[in-house]
Amino acid sequence: MILHAPTSSRRCFIRHSFLAVGAAALPTVAWATPDASVPIWTVRKRGRSVYLLGETLPRPQAWHVPAVEALLLRCGKLWTETNQTYRESTAALVKRFGMSASPSPLGLLSPSQESRLERAAVSAKVNLAEFVGIRPWLVGATLEDAGYNAFGLTGASANTVLSAQAKNAGIPLASEFATKDDVFSWFGGMSPIQETQFLCFAVDGVLLGRDGCERLSRSWLAGRIAPVEAFVEYERRSYPELYMKLTADRNLAWVRRFEAMLDEPKPTMVVVGLYHLVGPNSLLAKLREADFTVSKGIY
Repeated sequence: MILHAPTSSRRCFIRHSFLAVGAAALPTVAWATPDASVPIWTVRKRGRSVYLLGETLPRPQAWHVPAVEALLLRCGKLWTETNQTYRESTAALVKRFGMSASPSPLGLLSPSQESRLERAAVSAKVNLAEFVGIRPWLVGATLEDAGYNAFGLTGASANTVLSAQAKNAGIPLASEFATKDDVFSWFGGMSPIQETQFLCFAVDGVLLGRDGCERLSRSWLAGRIAPVEAFVEYERRSYPELYMKLTADRNLAWVRRFEAMLDEPKPTMVVVGLYHLVGPNSLLAKLREADFTVSKGIY
């Protein structure tokens, strides 16, 4: 979701992953509206625009869409889900939010869930014995990250590419989670059932494998949203408590941020994951309910 930073092991993951420009200053940029398959929307209200980009799952190659990258230079701010800023050390955050009195997350799972976890661990090339004393949410996040690394899905994301370009251009950045400390705190506030469901959801993602992840990403980029919708609907039905916290509640909170973005002197660009943009509780649906006009493409 918001934790990806490809590594080769749980230890590496914990160590590495949790440890405005005026118009006259902008360069002249020639840009064109991207192909209709590019998952970007223009969100409008009161005559003001916000650009919303839906990024894929991690992929083998780095993200690159010249028209969107050029559009960023005409924006006054870039919003993402998270960033790489820390207030405290990774070790301190893991100790506070990621440790558990339970000797193993396996004790929280049914036999079938335990079997799936074991299969996912093999696919992700991690040793479940390393997770003693680690809370289920961090087990899930670590397993997910290790899976992407094992599958070679390590290309730079749209978030990573655009954030670097914004920084180089002097464009301010903002994030749903201001720092990684806030990510830890958010996950640390999960109920036991939400944590267990997140672990199971992460296992489902790992068991998609490289081919499954790529099928979802390619379908999304081709404008075929049914496979992604089906996966999010599976989350909603199978993990209802997690779905509300991980997806539905966060989508609703984004609407309030979009309202504030309308007061900015220049358009804002927003980058969120594809799972936030499908289904009846999607960010797109919630924006329409709040009287925003949502159009595919750049306008």
